[in-house]
Amino acid sequence: MRRMKSAEMHSYMDSSVQPCEDFYQYACGNYGSVTPATSESDRNLHQSLYAGYLRRVKQLLDEPKLSTDRPMETCIKYFHESCLNTTTRLDQRAHLLKVLKEFGGMPALEGSNWRESEFDAISMMGKLLRHYGKITLLGVEVGPDFLNSQINRLYLGQRKDLINIKDESAYLIREVLLRQRFLDILGLSPELAGKTAREIIEVEKELARGILDQQVERDPRARNRLAMLDALTETYGSSLNLTQFARIWLGYEYKLPVYEHVASYLWQLKKVLSTTPKRVLANYMLSSLLEDFEVGKSQDFCARQTAHLLPDVVDRLVYHQLEQRNPHIPGSLRALWKELKSAFEDMLRQPAMDWLEEETRTGMLDKLKDMSFQIAGAEPVDFDQRYGSLIISSADYFGNIQRLLALRALNLRENLQRPWNHNYYDYQIRSPIYMTEVNLVILPASYLQRFYFWHEVYPTALNYATWGFSLAHEIAHGFDDLNRMYDGKGNLRDWWTTAAVKEFDSRKECLKEKYSELRYNGAKLPRLETQAETIADNVGFRIAHMAYSKWLEQATLAKTMDTESLPELLQTPQQLFFLGLAQTMCSDILTERRQSRVISNVHPPEELRVFTIMVNSEEFSQAFECSSESKMNPQRKCLIY
Repeated sequence: MRRMKSAEMHSYMDSSVQPCEDFYQYACGNYGSVTPATSESDRNLHQSLYAGYLRRVKQLLDEPKLSTDRPMETCIKYFHESCLNTTTRLDQRAHLLKVLKEFGGMPALEGSNWRESEFDAISMMGKLLRHYGKITLLGVEVGPDFLNSQINRLYLGQRKDLINIKDESAYLIREVLLRQRFLDILGLSPELAGKTAREIIEVEKELARGILDQQVERDPRARNRLAMLDALTETYGSSLNLTQFARIWLGYEYKLPVYEHVASYLWQLKKVLSTTPKRVLANYMLSSLLEDFEVGKSQDFCARQTAHLLPDVVDRLVYHQLEQRNPHIPGSLRALWKELKSAFEDMLRQPAMDWLEEETRTGMLDKLKDMSFQIAGAEPVDFDQRYGSLIISSADYFGNIQRLLALRALNLRENLQRPWNHNYYDYQIRSPIYMTEVNLVILPASYLQRFYFWHEVYPTALNYATWGFSLAHEIAHGFDDLNRMYDGKGNLRDWWTTAAVKEFDSRKECLKEKYSELRYNGAKLPRLETQAETIADNVGFRIAHMAYSKWLEQATLAKTMDTESLPELLQTPQQLFFLGLAQTMCSDILTERRQSRVISNVHPPEELRVFTIMVNSEEFSQAFECSSESKMNPQRKCLIY
C-alpha cells in the first residue's frame, strides 16, 4: 500500500519544476496527463471521492434484501430496484404528462389548446411548491433567524441556484441540456425544443440581473429585511402578490413576519412577471419537473438518484458499512478534531494575537470550545418520523419520484410549524461544511473511504494534510469575515472590539491584494470584498500544520518516525505534509471552462489556492529551503490569525 501511494503521488508530480518556483506545478504538473478532463466534466480528487462513494452505494443497494434489514434500508433497495426496472421506465412520458396536466399542461406541448386565460403565475408558483416542493421564480427557504437561531423564519426572495449573468458558457450548457430534455422526454420537435429552451434561458438571465452576489455582500443584515407579508405585497403590487403566494402554498393565511431576502431580486422578479409572456412563464416553471423524471444513461444513474433523493438514508447505510470495516476510524477522526481545536486555541493565545484584545479573544475561545463535529451518517436519525408516510414500490419508479417530491414539499411546509432542528439533509453532503447556525462542522461519509485520504500504513503527515486540512478549513470558516460576527449559538451580534475589527480588516486587505494580483486563464482575478474561502485556506492550513508539527515533535522524541516517509519519495516529513495538502487540490479543467470556474465557484482556482497558501507560509519556505529571491517566498506574507 505504501508503494502504491508513493507511485500515485509521484505520478502527479512534475519533478522538473522547482518547488520554490511553482509548488502547484511541482505537486500536480502531471495530474492532467494521468487524470485528464473530458468534454463532460473536469477532474479532481473530490470527484474521485464521490465516484468511489457512488460505487459503494450501488454495491450496497444491489445486495439482496434480508429479513434483518432495517425498514428504510428495505425502502431504498425497493427504490433502487424500481429505477433499474427498465419496464417501469416505459411510462415515463405518460406519467410526466399526467403531472403537467395537474397545472393546466405545458404550453410547449399543448400548443393552441393551452388555456392562457386560466394561467396565473403566482398561483402556479404556489401550487408547484405545495405539491412537489418546486422552487421556481421565487426563492423560498425555512431556516433559523440569523439574529436568534432558536426561531424559524420564512425567507422569500432571491434563489440560491441562479447562474451569474456573466457566465455565458454555463448558460449555453444549460440551454443545450434543456433542449435535449424537451426532445427526449417530451418529444418536442427540434425547432420547438430549441425555441422553448432559449426562452427559458432568457428568463433565467433576466432573473439573474437582480442577484446580490454573496461574494460581494454576505452580511445577512444587508440582504434581509423583516416584514409582514401584507406590507411586502403592498410594496411589490399585485403582479408579485406574496400574500396570495403564501396562502396557496401553505393552505392558510400566514401572519408571522417573514424576511424579504434581497430586495433587488424581488423588484427584478416583479419586472419579469410583468413583461414575460404567460406561456413562457408557464414553460419556465413547469420545466422544473423534467429533471426529476429524467432517466440517465450512465451506469451509476440509479445509485446517484437514490443518494440524491434519500441522502440521509444512503449516508447512514454507507457510514454503517465503513464503520463496521474500520471501527477505529470515527475515533481517530474525533481525536484529530480535538488536536486541531487545541492547535487553534494555542494560536489564539500567542502574544502575536494580542491585537484581538481580551474581550474578542475570550469570545473566540468560547466559540471554538462550543464548536462541534459530526460525520454525515454517523448520528442516528428517526427515519420513521421523516419518511413514515412514504410508500415505495419496486414496480413504480415514477410514482416513487412523485411521492418523494410530495413528501419533501410537506416537510418544508411543516418546518414552519416546528422549532428549528439541526437536520442538514436538504441536499447531499459532498464536501465538508460549516453550519453557522449551530457552530457545527460536518465531514461527508465519502471521506471515510480508504486510499483517498487515509490508510493505516500511510505516513501520518498525509492524515493531517488531507483530513486535517479539510476539517481545519471548516473550523476557520467559523472565524472568517462574516462568520466571525456570529457567536457560538449561531446568533449574529457585534461582539468584536473596534480595534480588533480594524486590525482584522487590515489583515484581510492583505489577502485581497494578493489575490487581485494573480492571473488565471489570461486574466486577473476579480477583486472581491468577501474573502471567506481565502481566509479559511490561510487559517485552516496553519491550524493543520501546527497540529502536525506538535505530533511530529512528540513522535521524534519517542523515536517512532519509521513510517513517516514513502518508498521512492525523498521528501522529509514536513515536505510530505505540504505535498499531500497540495495534491488534494490537483485538478484538470478544459480551457473553455476556466472562465466559468472563476465566475461560478466560491473557491479560487486550485492552483491559485495552493500558491497563496504556500507563499504566505514561513514554514513552507523553511521546509523547502526557499531563498528570499524565489517566487514562493515573497518578503510580505499575509496572516489572518
